[in-house]
Amino acid sequence: MVEAEVMGEAEVMGEAEVMGEAKVMGEAKVMGEAEVMGEAEVMGEAEENYGFVKDVYDFRLQKYQEWMDNLEGIVSKVMAPNVQYTYKEFKMIQDSLASLCRDLEKEGMKEWLDLMLEKIAMRVSDETTISSKDKEFKAAEKKKLQALVDRHNKLMPSTQETQAKVDVYARCYAYGDDISSCLKTLEEMRHLSVKEIHPHNMNMVEEQIEKAEKVIATVDSQRDIYEELLKRGKKLLNNPNKAPFLSELIQKMETTWKEACEQSKARHAMLSNTAKDWERYDELRSSINDPCDKMESEFKRYRKFYDPVMGTRKLTQKKAVWEEQKKMSDEMFENIKKCYTTIMILAGEDKKDFLDKEVTEVQEKMAIIEKSNQKLTKLFEFNEQLTKAVSHAKELNDWALPTDSKLKEITTDPEMSPEARVKEILILQEQAKEKLPQVEPLDKDYHTLLVEEDLEKSETAKNTMASWDEIKQVVVDVCADVEKEAGSISQDQRFYADYLCGVKDFKPWMDTTEAKIKEPLPKPASLEDALTLLESCKTFDEVCGKEKEKLDMAGKARSSMEKASSTENEVEALVARWDTVKKVAAERVEKSQVLVKTWEELKKTSDDLTIKMAEVPAKEDPNLEDLEKVFGTLKELYGKKKELLSTV
Repeated sequence: MVEAEVMGEAEVMGEAEVMGEAKVMGEAKVMGEAEVMGEAEVMGEAEENYGFVKDVYDFRLQKYQEWMDNLEGIVSKVMAPNVQYTYKEFKMIQDSLASLCRDLEKEGMKEWLDLMLEKIAMRVSDETTISSKDKEFKAAEKKKLQALVDRHNKLMPSTQETQAKVDVYARCYAYGDDISSCLKTLEEMRHLSVKEIHPHNMNMVEEQIEKAEKVIATVDSQRDIYEELLKRGKKLLNNPNKAPFLSELIQKMETTWKEACEQSKARHAMLSNTAKDWERYDELRSSINDPCDKMESEFKRYRKFYDPVMGTRKLTQKKAVWEEQKKMSDEMFENIKKCYTTIMILAGEDKKDFLDKEVTEVQEKMAIIEKSNQKLTKLFEFNEQLTKAVSHAKELNDWALPTDSKLKEITTDPEMSPEARVKEILILQEQAKEKLPQVEPLDKDYHTLLVEEDLEKSETAKNTMASWDEIKQVVVDVCADVEKEAGSISQDQRFYADYLCGVKDFKPWMDTTEAKIKEPLPKPASLEDALTLLESCKTFDEVCGKEKEKLDMAGKARSSMEKASSTENEVEALVARWDTVKKVAAERVEKSQVLVKTWEELKKTSDDLTIKMAEVPAKEDPNLEDLEKVFGTLKELYGKKKELLSTV
């Protein structure tokens, strides 16, 4: 379109030049005749040929206007802000401008028009003065001529500016043509680098990698051309008369070069990574069979162990193997999923169903991992229950065997007092009552864990059950022996044994406590020490109460005997001694409480006095009576604390 417009403009300009030349030749002829004939003869000729002279004047005036129209049009084409021509198109515009600007000032034409205006303004007549009609005609023509001259003057600055810029503009348009080939190549390579592709297998990926390498090579082959063009463009950019489009054109070329380089390399990197991931994907799908197959083999060897110690060791080893294979298979599957994600980005939705099927097959293979875990969990639970049962049986056996020996010793030792013998037998009886009820539930546990099928196929299961049967019999027999001996003890013997043992246990504590209350309490140096002392006194007082309960139980056991004992009742004497100790303990608690309370009040009062003293400088009229009152309270509490410390 632009070229057509320029060609049309050129045709119009050519036509105008041809027509102008024909008419101007006539005009020149007239001018030449005027020069040859002299002014007098021209004037005479003008009088005789007024119509011809007027036509020449009008023709020159019209050509003057057409010239300015054409000049204004060409200047606007050169300076058009949003139009970019090819160099060929702009060269035509440049030539047209040069043609129109050969005589830019047009001084000769303006002088001639002005001179001729004077001549044609007067009609040929006998009168020597200018008529009013001639004056009006002259004024109108003068105004018309002056308007053209003013327009000419206004066109001069923009035309001269355009003349100054047109050569640089031509170089800019030539530059635009020169970079078009490089720019087109880079744009094509950029397009190829971002064009959507969906290779469905490794062969297609490798083909795309080769294409990407060719794109990179093509872009790199344009480097020297690009750098040379960029250097040339930067130089043009420094020219103050550069075309407005040049900055955008250079920026476009730089951007296209950068994007073509980056995106071609990014495409190649993406394809290379996808190729690696696809290859790794295929390798991992094959490699994951090893841990899965190993777990299949291990799963077939999973079984119960009827020896808890061996079971714990063996199952721990199998658990370690399971964890190792699980970790290996999980890592492989995570990498498979990562590779799958990468492949899917490139392969597209068309490949999704096929790839999903392959991943699902891997997941189905990995089901053995969870299946093995469930089986191992059940085996561990069984082994834990068996271990618990065997440990429980061992505890009963560890009690029964020493108890049997001790019972024989108690019943045969001649040096043991009857009361001590009774006491020991009763203790064993309490233990037997606790142990015997445990036998039956434990026997049920054994038979639940070791069923007939287990006993038939495993010698270890038989030995474990036999060991329990032996322990069960020992426990039952020992409990029966203990109950037999306990059954021979009368109720009075039981009561007297409780009394005697209670007194025997109480006496050592009584002796130690009486010695302790004779020792002075430590003097507290701070409120924290006082609080510690109070807690110590409270604890001592509580211990006294608990020991008194034991002594009371001993006294109650003696008084419960049907037949009174003739031995001295030691409880009464011990109660009197306990009362003395209890009194001291209570006094110590009371004194410590008063001391702590006084110390806390002293601290609070001291803090209050410190605050009030700090406020005194800030007050205009401090209340000194309040200060004296607080100080008096502080002094009183300090004296009380000192007195209490002396009594503790």
